[in-house]
Amino acid sequence: MNLFEKTYSILAIAFAFSLLTAFVLNPHLREIKTLIPISLVGLVINIGLLFIVLRDILSRPFPDPNRKYFWIILVLLVWPAIIFYLPRHGFHPRTSVSQ
Repeated sequence: MNLFEKTYSILAIAFAFSLLTAFVLNPHLREIKTLIPISLVGLVINIGLLFIVLRDILSRPFPDPNRKYFWIILVLLVWPAIIFYLPRHGFHPRTSVSQ
């Protein structure tokens, strides 16, 4: 991942947590007139995050070929897996795997 992708990932995760916190602490944000625009912004930001993370998974060599499919499935089915994937693999440089 380059610097832009790392920064975008961190800001997208921070936005998701701040959005969740705002919805919990401010009940008036849960009204339909404010909920839809705020949620659409979150949707657009998270689509960008998913694109960055999935592209990183697909372009990164893993020692075990099944590990790549494991991460793809996990990221698509369970969003918080991105929080675990990024520090473990995403923020590290891609290296070739010797076999």
